[in-house]
Amino acid sequence: MELRHLKYFVAVAEELHFARAAERLNIAAPTLSHQIGALETMLGAKLLTRKTRSAVALTNAGKRFLIAARDALKQAAYAETVGRHAARGDTGSIAVGYVFSNGCGGLVSSTLAGFRKTHPEVSFQLARMQTFAQFKALINGNLDVAFARALARYPTGLAGFIIERQPFNLVLPENHPLAARTQVTPAMLVDESFIGMTLEMESGFWGNIAAVTPPGLSLRIVERAPDAFTVLALVAAGIGISVLSESLSRINMPGLTFRKLVGVTRTADHAVVYRKNESAPVVKAFIDFLRAEAKRR
Repeated sequence: MELRHLKYFVAVAEELHFARAAERLNIAAPTLSHQIGALETMLGAKLLTRKTRSAVALTNAGKRFLIAARDALKQAAYAETVGRHAARGDTGSIAVGYVFSNGCGGLVSSTLAGFRKTHPEVSFQLARMQTFAQFKALINGNLDVAFARALARYPTGLAGFIIERQPFNLVLPENHPLAARTQVTPAMLVDESFIGMTLEMESGFWGNIAAVTPPGLSLRIVERAPDAFTVLALVAAGIGISVLSESLSRINMPGLTFRKLVGVTRTADHAVVYRKNESAPVVKAFIDFLRAEAKRR
């Protein structure tokens, strides 16, 4: 049995007339009659009884089969629609990874919301993870797109483009002498004690402290933390100061003060990273959208 058999039967059952149903289907009446006969043979049931040469009536089996045939055709039409939308990238699911600063700055939420305006049937699964963990998840297929700290080179099979550049901010205990200043220069930081990232995180963060270190000098790191939130907690406890991307200044943790850094040329660059050989239409559509967003920023 094929879908055409169901379409033919429904047309005849609704018209109760072979000639009118054939005209509606744009086929010859004898062909339609033959197809209905073949359907009845396949089912082993009489679906129609003839009243005249062309006029027919539904049998009890025909009435019940009509309900099932209509449902089957609706399901087939829905499946076709879903398939077409999926092929265009209009529907599907995307696994997205992001670093903490992306979430705080609104980059992730704003781009997802923007994409869903034109792709409302797309769903997202979000996971916060470190930059290099995102790269591993992209390679093994657990992520589709990553909002990560930008690197000069990405692992084999991955590509990326910068979508956002954030200035660095100094984060201080609220009673620190530099908290009284509205702007701070790198030269003012020479004798300070810093909270840095663990070595794995520091490379992913492009060396925030290195970005504000005066040429020819090195700043003193007294403690290292595994993530940005821990850095903030240690600074609030008065153990040292640190340098983080501007979006993290939105975190309202008691005991902290954020100050702009002037005379610093480097920025905290965030990138969209993805698989070079990505084939899923919905993921490719999202990447194209993010690329356009990057050009507008």
